[in-house]
Amino acid sequence: MSTRPHRAQRQRRLIVLTAGTAVAVAATACGSSSSSSGGTTTTKPRLTGSIIVSAASSLTGTFGQLGSRFESAHPGTTITFNLGSSGALVTQIQQGAPADVFASASTKDMTTAQSSGDIVGKPVIFARNTLEIVVKPGNPLGITSLADLNKASVVALCVSSAPCGAAADTDLQENGITIPTSKVTLGTDVKSTLQQVTSGDADAAIVYVTDARTVGGAGQRVSIPAVHNVTTSYAMGLVKGTTNAALGRAWIAYTIGAEGQRVLQAAGFLPPH
Repeated sequence: MSTRPHRAQRQRRLIVLTAGTAVAVAATACGSSSSSSGGTTTTKPRLTGSIIVSAASSLTGTFGQLGSRFESAHPGTTITFNLGSSGALVTQIQQGAPADVFASASTKDMTTAQSSGDIVGKPVIFARNTLEIVVKPGNPLGITSLADLNKASVVALCVSSAPCGAAADTDLQENGITIPTSKVTLGTDVKSTLQQVTSGDADAAIVYVTDARTVGGAGQRVSIPAVHNVTTSYAMGLVKGTTNAALGRAWIAYTIGAEGQRVLQAAGFLPPH
């Protein structure tokens, strides 16, 4: 993969993937620290330059918070996120789109990126997620379980190529539930799938717990018991060809560290293990 150029002095932006296209640019710089031992002073290299973090759309809110906190802790840094369906992000990376770090909502998509030689080193699992049903405000159809989804005229699911869709398909299959295709509307990622309910176009949707938590008064959450639920693992790795491996590794370390885990788990993500 060719080296991916970066542009300095850009404000940090969150870019949401649409129609399989998105390219984001980020610039980052960190302070330096030094320590002495036996009269010798060692200075830690100062992080500079820029990175792009291509991340699953379900990480929009948490990565936005973590990006701001990382920048505040390291004045002068900037991190930009390219957000979308993990499967579409893999395709972008394979086609040479700029990216320094890939954060996937499934290990399957990370394995695909590894198999094509686009990931450096061993990816890390940094979070897990489960599913939840979201229905219209007031739950007019009385949907209280996965089986009740057949009461709906329209059910929103993520496309099967997206981790949220693959997880929903698995959950329905494992519980012996079939929803007629005539009743299903498909979203390209979890955000667009949830929007089908909040806009009133669908009666119910299966999304991640973390996204269901954001629905507010635009919908109502219906939990799926653990015995009937599935869990997906989120993996993150450094993209081959990055021009700023040091900064990319620093971001990954920050996300799996104490601060990153506090923010992720406050949003409803499960610990990585």
